[in-house]
Amino acid sequence: MGATATNKQQKNYSTVLRKLDRGIDDMKAGRELPLKEAFQEITELRNTRRKETSPKG
Repeated sequence: MGATATNKQQKNYSTVLRKLDRGIDDMKAGRELPLKEAFQEITELRNTRRKETSPKG
């Protein structure tokens, strides 16, 4: 595995840890969504990301 792949994995790992930390902070502060709203927001974010990453044609 090359240095570039290792750097990318480290960056992805750091990003995941930051997101987990933010999620934990939100939970401690009481900023949580009801389950149905949370899944709706996840669906919207996924759809947006798919549109942004889909090949232009």
